[in-house]
Amino acid sequence: MFGPAEATSGEAHTVPERKPAKGSGGAVLTGYRAFCYRVLGERLDRSMTSELVADRLKQAGVTSSPGMHYAVIGVTTLVTLTASLAGSLLVFLLLLHIPTWYVYVVFLTGTSTGGVFVAFQFLVSSRISNRRTQLDKELPFTLSELSVLASTGMSPIELVRRMARRGHDPVMTSEFQRVVYKTDIQGKDLITALAETAKESPSNSLREAFWDLANMIHQGGNLDEYLRAKSDDVLKLKRVIQKEFIERLQTFVDMYISLVLVGVLMIAVGAFLLNAFESTAAGFDANELLLVLTYGIVPLSVAMTAILITLAYARAE
Repeated sequence: MFGPAEATSGEAHTVPERKPAKGSGGAVLTGYRAFCYRVLGERLDRSMTSELVADRLKQAGVTSSPGMHYAVIGVTTLVTLTASLAGSLLVFLLLLHIPTWYVYVVFLTGTSTGGVFVAFQFLVSSRISNRRTQLDKELPFTLSELSVLASTGMSPIELVRRMARRGHDPVMTSEFQRVVYKTDIQGKDLITALAETAKESPSNSLREAFWDLANMIHQGGNLDEYLRAKSDDVLKLKRVIQKEFIERLQTFVDMYISLVLVGVLMIAVGAFLLNAFESTAAGFDANELLLVLTYGIVPLSVAMTAILITLAYARAE
């Protein structure tokens, strides 16, 4: 659904879109988005305006209009509904022959369709969060680099242009490229460009740094000293976040032991009891329950725990 994190609203001149590699599936994704836009998105863009959605897409670094965003959600949800209904009928009606097959068909179809719909809603928030995390991660070193450059007597506009030409820290560099685009292409002054870019940024720390930088340029002051102090403050905050992550790991360990390991053990014991009494549970016999446990519940539980730890680590990195 989403293209690379780049400038929006005509800012593609400064952050060019990365062409998909051959065989990478990028062309397929682009074609699918274009199909969704032709089917539904173009009409939605003409009939509706959503500044909130547009702002969120911009913060996520998504090159997509609100109409295309809603069109991809609608078409993908419809495709998922059709595929999950057909797959569920094939498995539970034709292969397993479970008497209450219709209950599982309705449940799996509703769950998969609702899951896809909710996932798309979550995806934008996740992109915003990931971008915020990356910006917060790169900010201390960017401020240090700015401080060194400012100490050489470089003017503020040249300072921003120099940061926009960097070959490292791509997410932070793209923010400076937005500022340069607003000044050099749109003709805005540096203070206005910094303020507008700060407003579009998902990172509160970067927003505050850009606003302070604009105020320093407007009112005058020791830019080098401010950047050095700001860098120290951000590094201190980063150390506090990392300390909290280490303490949170114990919670994940307790959750894994109590919910995953104990829960799996109880299901396995229940399967052996079903086998001993030659009974079933919700239409599953002992063998089917063990198959679901082995190839479904256990991998899903381990994957969910790993995802939670990865998300927590990404915020503390």
